[in-house]
Amino acid sequence: MLFPLKFKPKESYHEAPRNFGARRDHGNRKHAGCDLYAAVETPIMAVEDGVVLEAAPFYLGSWAVVVDHTSFVVRYGEVSKNIPSGVRPGQKVLRGQIIAHVGHLAKINMSMLHFEMYQGTGTGPLTNVRNRPYMRRSDLLDPTPYLDAATLDAGGLGAMGETPLFAGFRDGSNQLRPWVVPFF
Repeated sequence: MLFPLKFKPKESYHEAPRNFGARRDHGNRKHAGCDLYAAVETPIMAVEDGVVLEAAPFYLGSWAVVVDHTSFVVRYGEVSKNIPSGVRPGQKVLRGQIIAHVGHLAKINMSMLHFEMYQGTGTGPLTNVRNRPYMRRSDLLDPTPYLDAATLDAGGLGAMGETPLFAGFRDGSNQLRPWVVPFF
């Protein structure tokens, strides 16, 4: 999987309030994704080949693009409403293709990519306010190990322009098991 930004944010998505499971709404719900802080209009790339399922309004004036990447579904949230042409429901996208840009969250003056992952086995809308504590569909995944194992497209470094952040593998249970690869 490719990291959705061309860089790893300075602020860790492993720590609150950016991490999966962080408290929201005074503890009434949990954070359903990882927040990757970035400047407004930072390009967001498809992490794998896939098909766009939805591009629609999301949160505080931002939009979301939902892509079925075959082995998982990603909601790229809190993106700009100016979705690139060719990124429409039913359209194919390629790994590394710019599918959105980081948007601005009205009222709180912040910008980030809100990255949610799903197994792709559930049905219905991704947001389900009755399904606590995350208020999301039942096949919600913690994206943290997937982001940790993603390769970083650093614009020409290494094979195919990618530098691994971490390496991992999928076993027969389709579980990603990340392990750190040292770089010298």
